[in-house]
Parts: sequence; C-alpha cells; structure tokens
Amino acid sequence: MFIGVIWLIYEESGFQGIPFILEPGEYPDLLFWNTQEAYIGSLRPLKMGSRKVEIPYEPKIIIFEKPMFEGRQVELDKETMTFENLEIPAGSGEDEGFPFSTVGSMRVLSGLWVGYEKPGFEGHQYLLEEGDYEEWSNWGGYNGLLQSLRPILSDFSTPHMIMYSEKDLNEKGANINVLGIIANMEETGFGMKIQSINVLSGVWVAYECPDFTGEQYILEKGMYSNFGDWGAKSCKISSVQPILMVEVFSEPDFQGQNQIYEGDVNNIDDSFKIMSCRVSSGRWALYDKEDFSGNLWVLEEGTFPNLCAMGCPHDASIRSLKMISYEFSEPDAVLFGKENFKGRRVKVSKESIDLQATGYSPDLMSLEVLGGIWVVYEYANYRGRQLLIPPSRIAQWRQFSGWNRIGSLRPLRQKRLYFKLRNKESGMMMSTNGNVDDVKLLRIQVTEDNVAEDQIWVYQKGVIRCRIAEECSMASAGSLITAGSKLGFSLDEPGTSPVLWSISPEGRIHNRSKPNLVLDVKGGNQYDQQHIVLNPVTEGKLTQLWEICVL
Repeated sequence: MFIGVIWLIYEESGFQGIPFILEPGEYPDLLFWNTQEAYIGSLRPLKMGSRKVEIPYEPKIIIFEKPMFEGRQVELDKETMTFENLEIPAGSGEDEGFPFSTVGSMRVLSGLWVGYEKPGFEGHQYLLEEGDYEEWSNWGGYNGLLQSLRPILSDFSTPHMIMYSEKDLNEKGANINVLGIIANMEETGFGMKIQSINVLSGVWVAYECPDFTGEQYILEKGMYSNFGDWGAKSCKISSVQPILMVEVFSEPDFQGQNQIYEGDVNNIDDSFKIMSCRVSSGRWALYDKEDFSGNLWVLEEGTFPNLCAMGCPHDASIRSLKMISYEFSEPDAVLFGKENFKGRRVKVSKESIDLQATGYSPDLMSLEVLGGIWVVYEYANYRGRQLLIPPSRIAQWRQFSGWNRIGSLRPLRQKRLYFKLRNKESGMMMSTNGNVDDVKLLRIQVTEDNVAEDQIWVYQKGVIRCRIAEECSMASAGSLITAGSKLGFSLDEPGTSPVLWSISPEGRIHNRSKPNLVLDVKGGNQYDQQHIVLNPVTEGKLTQLWEICVL
C-alpha cells in the first residue's frame, strides 16, 4: 500500500536502474509490474515542486518521432493513452499518413510528466521533468519504446497539515495543527517525534534537523500513516515550512518567461516585466519600486491574467513584492470628516465597494484602524491607487496618502490560526487547568511548555478557543468583566455572543468590549498565582506581554 505521495522504486540499491512509478493506492500483487517476481533495491518518494519543475500548472510537452528533435512533431497538454490517433499538423513530415508509433525525442516545456513504454499507461515508466531529451537513453529508457504519456499535477493551495505523535493518525495521542513555518519543533512544545501526518492542503517540506537543515521530505496533500510513507528512516522531524508561492509571467495570460517566488523579493530585475501572475497561497503586496516602496497592489489567492486584473495601470512596473503577515484582531475602522480624529465619524467593519453610494462623503480627513488589515482604494469599486493599513491612527489622511478621497475599502481575509502563547516575563505557556468535562470549572493559567493540546489556541473572527475544547470560547469566569476577573471558558449557545479579543503588535491581549483590560498573570504567593486574570494596561509590565508562536 502506498499512501499520500508518489513513489519511485528501483531494482538496484542507491536509486540506480530504471525507476518504476507508484501512485497512492493498494497493490495486492505484482501485476502492475508485469512480473511474478521482483527485487526492490531502493525506493524514494517523488519530490514534487522541485526547482526543475518551475511551471507546474500548465503541463506542456512536444514529442518528436525521431531522435535529436527530428521528424514529425506534436505538442501535448494532457494525457494520451496512445499515439495512433494523434492529430499531426500538416507539413510536419513525409509520413503524414502513417500513425505516430513511438517517441524518439521530446521537449518538456512545463510540468512534470510520466512516460510509459506501452499504450494505456502500461509497461516501464519514466519520470520526465522540464528539459530536453534527445533520445531514449536520456530519460533512462529500458528500450526505444515510449507509447503513452500523462502529466502529474500538484496542489499548492493554502497550507494546513496535522502532525500526530502516534501512527495511523491516531487521535488518542497528541497532535498539532500546522499552518506556517516552524524553525524548531522543540520550541512548539510538541517535540520532534512525528509518527504520522495528514496534509490537508498545500505542499510542505519537512526537515530532519532544526532551521531547515538535514534530510528533507516533500509532503503533498494526503495521509501518511507512518514515517516510511514520507521516505524517512526515523520519526524525527525538527522543522517544517510550506511552499508559499506566487508565480509571475513576462506576458499576459501566463505566457512568456516565468519566475516563482516563495518569499519577499526586495528587487526584481529590470529585465523581467511582470504582466500576469498566479497567487497559489498567501497574501502579497506588489510594489512599483524597490525595497517595498512606491505604489502597491494587494493580491490574494487567485489567477490574474493581466495587469488590469491585478488592479495595476497598463504601464505599471513591479519591482518588489512582500508577503502580508497575520493580524490577530477583527476588522474595525473609523473614518473621520476632519483631521486629528474629529468631525463626523463613519464606522466600518466589512467591505464597502462605494462609500459615496452608501451615503457617506468620500472626502474624509483622518482614519483609525482598530482591527484587521485593510486595503484602502482611492476610487469606488476597488479602483485606483491602494494602501495597506494595519491597526494604526492616521491623523492627516491627505498628507499621509496624497489622495483627496477614499472611494472604497475592504479588510483582508484571514484563515483560522492555531498558535501557542508564551509569557514574556516567565517564558511559561498559557494553558488550561481542570477537567474538560466540566467547562465551568476550567481555568486558564501559565505552565511549563509541554506537548499537550491544552496549550494550543485557536483564533478566528475575534474569538479565542483552546484546542481541547473548541466548542467553548475564552471568557471572564464571572458574569462581569472587571479588573481582577479570572479567565475561563463559555459554551457557545444559541442566542449568546462570545467574548471578543484582539492581540496588539507588542503582544497584549485586549478585551474588545473593555480595551483597557488585558490578560495578565495574577502573581503573588497564593495557590492561584499562575492563573490568568484581567488587569488594566500597565506599560513595561512583562506579565501582560505574550509571544505568539503560530503553528
């Protein structure tokens, strides 16, 4: 049984000899290998998304009837079970009336392909990455026959995987939701012993050692019941990172030269002009000057076939791009009719495609973003120049932006986030204390870092929940929210609204209804000295500051 990834098996050790490709599934006998007996000398998982496969989305290959790219030729962009019925372009060779029987050479223009010795995807298999293959020995052919082809497609969507401490995705042990980069698994408290993994989306790279070093394993969407499924010899994984990607092209409609970026780029070469792009994961800001300066345009996941679709002028030149980080607060902004936050006020908590059409004058003079990250547009319908505004206060909007108006605005979408909270004074982790079967008796405190799920928290739509009780939300233990109140949990019941929280950039966790109250460690010498309480904001008090460790 092969689970989760595509495998290459070899008859000789050291990955030598002709590889045979096995996709996820069960193989009860050796009929797939066209043999009764076989010796497997070595095997390895296919590493999708490697640097040799730079254009994974639109597979394209040109096959030639003879070696050295001679004879009749056909361009393919999808699978073909047999070459006999191929439509051969007129004028491509002398023998136009005869069927195209085999491949003598080929050019893989984009994508990752599998070639088969026989029609119908049968016989020996050959992995074909982007590049030229002058004759059959270049693709490691067993003989001169190659009579069917198909592409392999990858998933680079928003990354999310669950790692388990037990085999077979057993939830009786500990597990951890991972949504982003982890440079050292030890620092999460979960540890480095990973027995099974469920990749829900995206493509990941796992490393044996911290800081993305040592043996690496590519993890694609699917289930891995044990460490052998991802090609490892032990269950040790010390660091992981998703392949967050934006792919840009030098021509509209995803044509021309392409480049793939997996992180911030502060200087795009002048010789490369971005004309279209695909955002596979993450949220990105594109700038028309180096070092993330000048005009910007915000792109979320999707396809953008031209500059107009990206929101850019037709003559725009993209010179740098930056991935947009997370924000732990719900969208909330106030627009003012005068400078310095005076005059009429317009409160917004969701997108507004046209401020003037909703009855508000667009000539606003100051802005306060209380929560969320907002994209502000000069004109209605999300047109014109854009600015990306995190929580902040802008007393003189026109001086700040150079605009005379705000035409439309919208908050950036943000996915569900899992994280741990480390107190900056003690280094201890925020945890739950009590029996999960009786939610009313659960209290929140700080404890030493460990692998338990009671230290994993979830943030979505302003609500904070604990991984062990996601049907409950963090709330004041009493009926009133006052200074000194201990923290506990409240069941989500129809007709009730959960308590909302926001986390400031410096690490304070504010109650949304009473922003001056933040989470603090009680302290003192009593039995409850490690309990979490609400206290007024006190500058310089480290027990009120928390480090967010996104998982």
